[in-house]
Amino acid sequence: MGVEKRNNYQSKKFEILKSGHLVADSLVNGVSAKLIIDTGASNSCIDSNSVEKFKIKIENYDEQASSATEKIKKMYISKENSIDIVGFSIENLKLFVFDMNHINETLKENESIKIHGIIGNDIMSKHEAIVSFSEKKIYLKLDL
Repeated sequence: MGVEKRNNYQSKKFEILKSGHLVADSLVNGVSAKLIIDTGASNSCIDSNSVEKFKIKIENYDEQASSATEKIKKMYISKENSIDIVGFSIENLKLFVFDMNHINETLKENESIKIHGIIGNDIMSKHEAIVSFSEKKIYLKLDL
């Protein structure tokens, strides 16, 4: 996965799409995924169209939610998941699950990439993330 370790941080290269989105190759529940690094997202999320691929068990979530582009019509929650972004697995992770077709449709216009989810501030703040645009790397702290 191209991981580098330095000063209690591990880093991983990401790609900057033409749209400006940052995308990291990751693992969700041990399965390869492309996730957007989104410092504006409160929570980490998975596309509801990828639930079977990542073996995600979902429950209804009744609170209203919205993305930067639209109100989310149907939201689910999934508990006890794992995400590996930089070479160590973040365990017992709660993920919000919703249909990300609107994101993938927008990206399809300029990119040939399918996004499976979003890395949000729940992960980035807990692991004291550093996003380096000059290096095109995300750093996450190991010892918490």
